[in-house]
Amino acid sequence: MAIAVLGSGGFIGSHVARALIDSGNEVVVVASREPTSRARRAVWDAATVRIIADLRTDHIDLQGCETVYNFAADMGGVGYFSEAQVAPFISNSRITFNVLEMCASQGISRAFMASSACAYPVPIQMIEGAAPLLTEDLLESGPADQMYGREKLMICALSRHLPFDCRVGVIHTVYGDSDSVDETRMKFPTAIARKVLKAGTTGQVEIWGNGKQLRSYLWIDDAVAKIIRIMEGDNPGPINIGYQGAISVLDVVNLCSTHLGISPQVLSNTTRPSGVLARDCSNKKFWNLYGRMEKVGYSNGFGMLIDALVSR
Repeated sequence: MAIAVLGSGGFIGSHVARALIDSGNEVVVVASREPTSRARRAVWDAATVRIIADLRTDHIDLQGCETVYNFAADMGGVGYFSEAQVAPFISNSRITFNVLEMCASQGISRAFMASSACAYPVPIQMIEGAAPLLTEDLLESGPADQMYGREKLMICALSRHLPFDCRVGVIHTVYGDSDSVDETRMKFPTAIARKVLKAGTTGQVEIWGNGKQLRSYLWIDDAVAKIIRIMEGDNPGPINIGYQGAISVLDVVNLCSTHLGISPQVLSNTTRPSGVLARDCSNKKFWNLYGRMEKVGYSNGFGMLIDALVSR
């Protein structure tokens, strides 16, 4: 049976689609527009069926697929969600409800829905220098991160009440080649990597906040392997897809700078939004079920990210 990947024109969706195609599957790709980047276009062209649709409103024929992966979303970084809270919440809610209705009405047996670390409660992530290990039992224990996080938390709750097997990946920050380069939507750490590249000429890197914010980062290929793995076997319930081990914004700047052999001046812009102060991803549940699957550490990962940006 074929597999449908919704939101396949995006960063994670295109990589998941590529992995499924490379494994010999018939893959139906769905996107809001044809991808323009070379890497994402190659995935699009290699798919068995290609569908252009606005998943906020369009009910599409899932081509008899048995399994669906959904990554379709109105996405961006902290700057985007701080400035435009309501519109993404409405768009993403419509996508979620529409996709779930299509899966139910077309007899989909198993679906993956992408949630986000923004679904976790904000208060425990607001102590500078102390990154809590976010475990899945903390979901629904407090207010989520902005309106975007509330919609992603809703997915976790809905998954328990559907007439088909719905699996939810709570995705923490994922980075790698083919991440967004749109200035208004670019997410950290790609935004920092690009700034460090420019620092080879300017000698300066501007960061948002004081640089002490703590996050964990998962290389894209490791994220894809984890996502596909949780679609096998029993439904684990909402489960983290991330890397365990938080580092600071300044650590990311240093990793990228070291790879390029430069030492730029770091300028802190405390007028721009910087998100929660500290978070880390607990992999305890994932490791207990599937073992440790992370292959790429920070030094190699940020080196590969810089090399990918240089080659563009």
